[in-house]
Amino acid sequence: MIRRVIGKLFGKRKAARASREFATELLRGIVENEAATAMMQADARNSSEPCALLTPVVPLPAQQHAGWFGGMPRLPGNIAWPEIEGEPLRFICQLDLSALPENIWSGLGPRRGWLAVFLHPEKLTPKVLHIEGELKRREGPGQTDAVWFWPRAYDKQRPPLQAHSPEWPIAVMEHVGQLPPPAGWRKGKAPGFPDPRDAESPDLSNAAFHPFNEATLSALLESVRKQLNERKARIDGLLQKKCRDETRTELERMQPEASRALERFSLIEDALLPFTKEFELGPVGELVAQLSALPSCDTNYLKNDEEGYAVITSAIQTLCEKPDPRAGGWWYWGYADRLYRHAIYAYTSTPEALHPELRLRMETIWQFEARHECGAMGHAPLGHVYTPHGPATRNAVLLGFPTSSMVGWAWGDMYSLVLFIDRDDLSRGDFSNVIFDITN
Repeated sequence: MIRRVIGKLFGKRKAARASREFATELLRGIVENEAATAMMQADARNSSEPCALLTPVVPLPAQQHAGWFGGMPRLPGNIAWPEIEGEPLRFICQLDLSALPENIWSGLGPRRGWLAVFLHPEKLTPKVLHIEGELKRREGPGQTDAVWFWPRAYDKQRPPLQAHSPEWPIAVMEHVGQLPPPAGWRKGKAPGFPDPRDAESPDLSNAAFHPFNEATLSALLESVRKQLNERKARIDGLLQKKCRDETRTELERMQPEASRALERFSLIEDALLPFTKEFELGPVGELVAQLSALPSCDTNYLKNDEEGYAVITSAIQTLCEKPDPRAGGWWYWGYADRLYRHAIYAYTSTPEALHPELRLRMETIWQFEARHECGAMGHAPLGHVYTPHGPATRNAVLLGFPTSSMVGWAWGDMYSLVLFIDRDDLSRGDFSNVIFDITN
């Protein structure tokens, strides 16, 4: 490619030599830039200056907090909703400057008022407002149509539950040194606090896995029915294949079991359907518990053997036992995701909306996630960014936001969004020239 371009410019005779020289210079520039970037990042990470960790508060309600991620801002009446080229921006977070550690940013910047942070829904261009005075909740465009909203940004078929992302109160804590583990955006490496979901057994006889409103009950019924129908259809389809006698006998034994499981489910579903219109926790819990004993007839077509007979594995287990991944989708994954989403919105609005068993389980999950999805200010970002930062540069890290399933942020390939500000601007309290970068 390089040689073809240079050939157009200089002719074929000079192209080979010129392309080698050009490639050498290009490679030298890349290596030198990478080395300078690595040195800059190392200096920033070795700094002894304090930074601030911004951690979602769990459990709720929060008695005290220093701001919030997501939801809606509180603005003075004379402040217009920010926009860029006519496009209203989407609200990200609001922070109480008086709650920040005194010595972050080398003591620069204001310590009165609030910072309200907004982003362009597509370009991610930031606008940061320093506001003071009487604050009132301000309605504005929701975040869920933004390209960086998660999970809808990665699943266009899934409609958002509401226009705004959930609103999480945050606590501020001073921190010195590199950010705590895990490295990068990945979860699961915080010492002494493993992901509680790894030890979960989604037993529907346990109220901690039960739905809590009409929508989550509908999600449960939809997910279970889909699995049972798919399992029966798979058996019916496999019986059309060329099978050895023992395989056909096993499939024929499982076929009525799959039908009976669907019939039994239909009876329970009929009893539960009225509660998808008007939810009642007591009777729903009793009926949902009955689903746990339903059999799931799992089959998996592997291949045809050398004589053309289908090689099939099969197992009958309860609905709540995790199947072989090759047996097809598990009802729990879809239900767990929708339960998680609905629970976040309910919890951040009215924590008591979750019944006690579910609330305790979800709070344990969110406490784990809060450790891995905390924002930061004045820190050395985890991951790789080219924008100069650190005490030896002109730029300070104003804010860093990780990809967060709790709040609904997905930055780039699931890393972090970092906002930078010139130190002279920060010293004047001028937030009009904030720039951004995304880690990788």
